[in-house]
Amino acid sequence: MTGRRAGRGGVALAVALLVPALACTEPIPGGAADRPEESSFTISDADSAVEALAGEDTTLGVIPDEPVEASGRPIRLGMINQDTGAVGAFPELTRAARAAVDFVNAELGGVDGRPLELITCDTGFSPEGSTSCAQRLVSEGVVAVTGGIDVWGTSIPVLESNGVPYIGGIPVSDAELRSPISFLFSGGSPGAFAAFAAYAVDELGAERIALMYGDFGSIKEAAERYGAGVAASLGLAPEDVTLVPFPVTEDDLVPHLSAAAAAEPDAIIAGAADAACVPLMKGAADLAVDADLFLVGACAAPQILDAAGQAAAGRWFNVEGPVSRHPEGPEETRLANDNRLYAEALARHSDGLDPASAGTIAFRDVMNIVVLMREIGADDVTPQALIDTLRGAVDHPSFAGHDYTCDGTPIPAMPSLCAPQQIIAHYDGDEFTQASDGWIDVPALVADLDAGPGAGSAGGAG
Repeated sequence: MTGRRAGRGGVALAVALLVPALACTEPIPGGAADRPEESSFTISDADSAVEALAGEDTTLGVIPDEPVEASGRPIRLGMINQDTGAVGAFPELTRAARAAVDFVNAELGGVDGRPLELITCDTGFSPEGSTSCAQRLVSEGVVAVTGGIDVWGTSIPVLESNGVPYIGGIPVSDAELRSPISFLFSGGSPGAFAAFAAYAVDELGAERIALMYGDFGSIKEAAERYGAGVAASLGLAPEDVTLVPFPVTEDDLVPHLSAAAAAEPDAIIAGAADAACVPLMKGAADLAVDADLFLVGACAAPQILDAAGQAAAGRWFNVEGPVSRHPEGPEETRLANDNRLYAEALARHSDGLDPASAGTIAFRDVMNIVVLMREIGADDVTPQALIDTLRGAVDHPSFAGHDYTCDGTPIPAMPSLCAPQQIIAHYDGDEFTQASDGWIDVPALVADLDAGPGAGSAGGAG
């Protein structure tokens, strides 16, 4: 284990969005979401983000001394996101993508001098809206679509039939995880559950675990196949793994937490976020749960930790970036600079979005797309060129994240997952410590699991 510590403000923490019980993670510099005046991430007084990091090495390359503005014929990029919806709305993803495009166009010279044009579409949390968005963006002539959250995933078949790649986003639907035109830079729920189970058993010596998860498509599969499956591969018997599914529209998860605790596990892995975070932490404290409680990275957002108070102390979280304010090598330095660049760019090009929001996901996706377009060449960027380049990507540097490999080999059963590796962090009530010794190799953990239906399932419902 490492002993690197970081306060909430400087740590690159993961975000996991809930719709309503989705677990996926991305790195994010700390601060309070949508409260920039209270953000603890230091922003320089430079005139531009470029000048704030001039000469620094990032995934985008060495940052120039002065900003360069793009001009000419734009390259069209689409975005599909759930900006509105009764079950959940995530406009911060669209806001961050717009900020990323504005930053690239105003300061980085676009792609070989040409600007990006972002065309966004809101699914409104409906399958019809998802399909309509894809149809509209195809008709607009976009070279790719970047994702936010699209619960239904009915956009994917439309994009696939038109040969338009879906790059990035927070994976929720099975279509996103398995389509040959889908490329995701995060571990999603499979990465989270596998890493949590492995750390609980291997590092904490857990002999019994309980898995709480939304009874929904890929979330259920991630818990039962990759969470329970990894636990079984590490020696836990079926009766030592308790599965506690809950309806994805469930508001109160404390009864399910109580059911998990009743099995007397050594660790409880809770695949829920957003409004569930504080009740889960406080519920565990009120119920005097002795088990180690693992929560997805969104629950580590500063405002959530503040609301949870001392009930947040001692919890474990998955993250997708090194937890250190003092980088120890070239890779960590690059990732730290990526996070600095993200915060500096948002301070100048967003409408007040704080770095401590899920916007880091959408921002990173745009940055990775820009790098890919530069590799291809602006005048040669086509949907097929992007697909071919991504399919050939092996150990490709990712903005503020683990290197990605998109040839389908990391997790063959979910070939769209290009970078499922995770890091585990521990919160002591004041600071975070990186607990895992570097990245947890999720692909290696799940490589031997049965890829058939129901693989890895164990135990019973609570």
